[in-house]
Amino acid sequence: MSISELMGQDRFPEGTGSSGHTLWVRIQLSRNIAGYSFPHRAVVKAKTEVLQEIRNAVAHWNAKTSERFSEFSVASFSLNERELLKSKRLLPDALSGGCEQTALFINEKQNGSLLVNGQDHLRIQYMTGSPVPGKLWEKAESLENQLGRDLTYAFDHEFGFLTASPYLTGTGLRYSAALFLPGLVKSGAISGMAENAARQGFSLRSLYGGSDRLGSFCELSNTVTLGVSETVLTERMEQLLSDIEEAENMAWQKVFRKDEGKLKDQIWRALGTLKYARIISREEAVACAGLLHIGIMENLFPARDPMLFPKLILTAGSACVREMTHKETMEEPETEVWRAVLLRNLITEAGL
Repeated sequence: MSISELMGQDRFPEGTGSSGHTLWVRIQLSRNIAGYSFPHRAVVKAKTEVLQEIRNAVAHWNAKTSERFSEFSVASFSLNERELLKSKRLLPDALSGGCEQTALFINEKQNGSLLVNGQDHLRIQYMTGSPVPGKLWEKAESLENQLGRDLTYAFDHEFGFLTASPYLTGTGLRYSAALFLPGLVKSGAISGMAENAARQGFSLRSLYGGSDRLGSFCELSNTVTLGVSETVLTERMEQLLSDIEEAENMAWQKVFRKDEGKLKDQIWRALGTLKYARIISREEAVACAGLLHIGIMENLFPARDPMLFPKLILTAGSACVREMTHKETMEEPETEVWRAVLLRNLITEAGL
């Protein structure tokens, strides 16, 4: 099966839905194989041996469980396939091309993946659309333990699991979550939540950098992996997500009551843009999707498709537009036209 065929099976995989203000939660476990240099220093022969060891371990996992991972060579991906995988967060943004020994294993639901010979020898990843890090940890730990029956992980009794980046050494565990927090951002209370997260070893920052229109989209991730257990990190992540969700609900009600008329106007305008626009940029599409999601949460529109919000966000990306129109290359003016077409179709299918 090619990567395009796998992507075509389900463009909106399990794990990218949204629950309340949480778009997705992701867990990543970084591991290296004892006796081999880290990928950025390893010779081709060593990378080849690492890939074969992990390939054999994955084959044993596939034979013993109902979850099956398919292998793909990262070097064989087209530019658009690579960008699409990055938009689905199956490939890291920092991975530019990848060598012949860099492989990506993806399960059928596209919510689980293994990256081999990226920054580390092995990166295990799972995603979900619900704020339940504990379930992600159970999945990742189960897979790590099973693969560990065939692999010897690089481990130091003082420092823990050894990784190419010193910031991951220890547990090698990185949690991240994409959150939509218009109430906290508009009220200015987001800074207090960010300070609270920092005190617990987490970072809460903008998901889209310096964009004012997309400032309500935030990312929560842990910054500490050394000197703390996986269980503690998981519990802290779950508690922070719960605290942020509660604080956002309270903040939004205050913001909404204070300027209800203006906000409703913005929400209805956003629906009109998504429903009728003939040309639309990615930034405008994502901003409108956020306003539409608010309208659904406020019961201004019927919530017939719980996946509508993540579908709109993903479809706004240029790589997804090219994939859904079966065009490898497309200039931005044409992309904006096709993006508007695809978004209109989603709105129509949702009955809005």
